[in-house]
Amino acid sequence: MGAGPDLNVNPNTPKVLVLGYKFCLTSVSSMCAEGATYPIDFTKTRLQLQGEAGFTGTKFSFFGMMGNIVKTEGMSGLYSGFTPALARHIPYTGFRAIGYEYIRAFFCGKDATSAPFYAKALAGMTAGAIGQAIAVPCDLIKVRMQGDGRLVAAGKLDKPRYTGLMDAFVKIKAEEGYIGFYKGATPAIQRAALVNLGELTTYDSAKNAIVDNMGLSRDDLRCHLLSAFCSGFVASLCSTPADVAKSRIMNQKPGPNGELMYKGTFHCWMKTVNEEGFFALYKGFFPGWFRLAPWQLVFWVTYERLRILSGLGSFK
Repeated sequence: MGAGPDLNVNPNTPKVLVLGYKFCLTSVSSMCAEGATYPIDFTKTRLQLQGEAGFTGTKFSFFGMMGNIVKTEGMSGLYSGFTPALARHIPYTGFRAIGYEYIRAFFCGKDATSAPFYAKALAGMTAGAIGQAIAVPCDLIKVRMQGDGRLVAAGKLDKPRYTGLMDAFVKIKAEEGYIGFYKGATPAIQRAALVNLGELTTYDSAKNAIVDNMGLSRDDLRCHLLSAFCSGFVASLCSTPADVAKSRIMNQKPGPNGELMYKGTFHCWMKTVNEEGFFALYKGFFPGWFRLAPWQLVFWVTYERLRILSGLGSFK
């Protein structure tokens, strides 16, 4: 796609059909990646909630937390919130992966391979932010379902708040109104912008560097694997503090006086640092990377292979 995002597509193919193909491919690829790595994401969220005021008990490592979840909630507990997680990725990954190509072209023109880093960074952050803005309700439900087992174990809930995705939609609308679906939207969008700054921009730049310096083809599986590994690390490094704030703000419940623990992203960061230390902002970093690295590998390898098989050509 050196001359634009759709160089390998028959020029007579309607653009809306090309977009439809890409949307289906990103949806399938993201669902494969999510299914393969969801227990890691679930455990990461529990680690990020660990240490909050009002919760006492054993502090767990990653594997200790995963073992405790299995012990107290069963193996199925590791997949709490999986349905909204899948539903989230359809609009989120669908828009960010496709939108990135076209937003990048808007910032830097048709020659994608020679686009400057700042153009790729702007494209990645913009695509991620818009995609997440669309997907916030599903993300909110996912985080709450991931946190409910912890609230039940601490005696703060008698049972999980929601039995599934549709039950959550109905209850949140009835209890909190439509605005309730967008609690934590700001840190969620900030996190998505930072994730995609690290993920899409790094994958794009790493792929070009690998092709130029290692002599690998853009269609080479090794090129896809190396690029995905780099993007997973940078995405985790950029996004973990915003991810911690997002998990805590979305999961919080009003106290006895009706007040919320966190008023926003920066308040959450200050409160977390004051009570738990600076490195609490990076709770879940290693499991986050441990999850993002294979997520990126599964997603990009699947997406690249499907693009090639469907005649769209590899991502460029």
